[in-house]
Amino acid sequence: MDVLKLSLLDKRRMQEFEHLLGGKEFGGCFCAVWSNYDESWDERCKSRPQENLEHTRAKVASRKHTGYLVTRDSDGAIVAWTGSGPKTAFPRMKDNPGSRGGAFDDSVWAIGCLSIARSYRGLGYSKLIVEALIEEARRQGAKTLEAYPTEPAGDDQAFRGSKTMYESLGFAAVGSDKEGSYTHHRMEKTL
Repeated sequence: MDVLKLSLLDKRRMQEFEHLLGGKEFGGCFCAVWSNYDESWDERCKSRPQENLEHTRAKVASRKHTGYLVTRDSDGAIVAWTGSGPKTAFPRMKDNPGSRGGAFDDSVWAIGCLSIARSYRGLGYSKLIVEALIEEARRQGAKTLEAYPTEPAGDDQAFRGSKTMYESLGFAAVGSDKEGSYTHHRMEKTL
């Protein structure tokens, strides 16, 4: 079984972050959705993704928490990105369906996304990343870890992980929001 490690995104790792998230498979988000979302989001991701990258670059330069690059221990390959950490690091979570429930303070950590590079999908890495996040959140003193899977989980929602995967790791559903044909769950694990 592979061992995955979390590496906090800092200025030294920005080029690796840009390389991983710069392809079409991640849609130009550059993990700005949780802190820089507005009515121009869809158009910006399609035609001006550099703005999202610059937003994230500025957050990292000012030492604001953004998330983690995920590397495979055996060969150092960067296999994924997870926009996860203290819920307060992601302002949009106050109002976003699913995440808007529950406390919004530093004792609560959030799993915003699990963005696994296409060539590493299907290997069980989502679960390994969440296991690493559970341990990291505990080390950092979090009391709760939240996740926000969406059902049905089409391509646009798959990056949040599945409800059944979180249940297998001891998360419990504690709330949900309907938005059109989607149900956004808030799941919680006490640490």
